[in-house]
Amino acid sequence: MFIIRLFTGSIMGMLFGLFFGLFLLFAFFVVVIGALAASGGPSPCTPGGGAITIDQANSDAFKSKWNAFSKVLDGGAPASLSLNESEVSSRADTWLRDNDVPFSDPRVCIHSGSGEASSTFSFGGLHVKIKLKGTLELTGAHPKAHIESMEVGRIPSWMAAPVESLVNRALDSALGDVKLEHKYAPALTPGQAALAGQP
Repeated sequence: MFIIRLFTGSIMGMLFGLFFGLFLLFAFFVVVIGALAASGGPSPCTPGGGAITIDQANSDAFKSKWNAFSKVLDGGAPASLSLNESEVSSRADTWLRDNDVPFSDPRVCIHSGSGEASSTFSFGGLHVKIKLKGTLELTGAHPKAHIESMEVGRIPSWMAAPVESLVNRALDSALGDVKLEHKYAPALTPGQAALAGQP
């Protein structure tokens, strides 16, 4: 009987030790990822057309241009629109604040054929700086981001998959709230985004 208890106790002890060790390893991994994510991070994106100014005037300029653009498209005629980085970044800042999205301090930088965006992503009490590079598809019912690269805090790329997945889900959720009424074809040049719209 003593031998059975000793053997069973040893197995239980080994299992407990194994599970406890795995739990500690997981907790250590979470703490390391959290610390790397929240301590520093990538610099803001590099503007393609000079300094970016985030203010209400640029946000209002974006909205005014967009409303005039949409009015022509709603009337059944094609239209075009040109926006600069300050207008796009300012409108993004206003929209994020108005819709309580977990991103803040956005910067949108426009380069030839692609864009960069930097922002701070907040979750679980952490504030993580992120930088994305990619394109935005504007032909469906909602915008769709195609991310080519992502930097998250100071997390090395080989450890960033869980955080990147969380950021992607938040980004898809935010873009899912934006409804596109028409079809748009963007042309990106340094500092400028031109949109050709079809009714």
